[in-house]
Amino acid sequence: MNLKANIATMTTTLFIGKNLIELDSVDSTNSFARQLLSNSRPAEGTVIMAKEQFAGRGQMGNKWSTEAGKNITLSIVLYPDQLEADKQFFLNMAIALAVKDFCEFVLLDEVKIKWPNDIYYHDKKIGGILIENSISGSKITSSVLGIGINVNQEEFDEGLPNPASLIQIKKPADASTYDIPKLVEELCSCIEKYYLQLRQLHYNFLDKAYTEALYRYQQTHEFKRGESTFKGEINGVTKDGKLVIHSGTKELRFGFKEVEYII
Repeated sequence: MNLKANIATMTTTLFIGKNLIELDSVDSTNSFARQLLSNSRPAEGTVIMAKEQFAGRGQMGNKWSTEAGKNITLSIVLYPDQLEADKQFFLNMAIALAVKDFCEFVLLDEVKIKWPNDIYYHDKKIGGILIENSISGSKITSSVLGIGINVNQEEFDEGLPNPASLIQIKKPADASTYDIPKLVEELCSCIEKYYLQLRQLHYNFLDKAYTEALYRYQQTHEFKRGESTFKGEINGVTKDGKLVIHSGTKELRFGFKEVEYII
C-alpha cells in the first residue's frame, strides 16, 4: 500500500473531499477508511481514493473488479449522527441519487438506480455503492461510503454481469479519456448536495426522488425468487429499504438478495 498524498484539493465543496487521501494501491478503500476510523476521527467528508483496489468489495461480500487507474474507486467518511438507525436507508437513497446525478452530468442522458444501490444506464451496470454504518444505540455514529464507477475501462471480466463504462457510452468531447480527478470533484459536489438534504431531514424529498429514479419502476418484468420466476411491477421501497413489488393481487416485499431481476 502506497500513500501518495493527504492534502485538501477540492475547491467546489464545503467539506466533502477537502481532506483527500490518495493511494496507488489498496485492498479496499472501505477497509482503509474503517481502519482509519478505528484509530482516529478523520474530518467529515474525508475521501480515500485509490488507483487500484485488489480486493474491492460490493454488497453482501460480492467482489468489485476494476482495472487499475481507469475508474473511480473511493470511499468517503461521514458522521450522520442526526440520522436514527431505523432510518439508515435514507443515507443509501441520498448517495445513490448523488451518483445517479453525477453519471447523468457526464453522459447527458438518463440513468437509473437498480435497487438497492447499483447505477444503471439502460440495462448496463456502470457503478455501485457499498455503505457500512457504525451504530451506537439508536444512532449512526459513522458511515463509510464506498463508490465504484466504471469510467475509462473498455474491457471487463467475462464473468461480470452486464458491465459498461462511461467512455463506452459517451466519449469525452475534448480528450481521448475522462480526467478522473476532475470527475471526482464533480462527484463530491453531487454527494454533498444530497447529504445536506439528508442532514436537514428531508426524508420525503429523498424517498420520492429515489422511488422515481428506480430502474424498471412501475414496469412489468420478470423476477426470480429462489428457483421460481414471477411477473411483477416495482412500486416503491419501504422506509427500511425493502423492495415493494406488486404481483397479481399481492404486494410482495423483499430484502437484499431475496429477489433477482431478470435482465
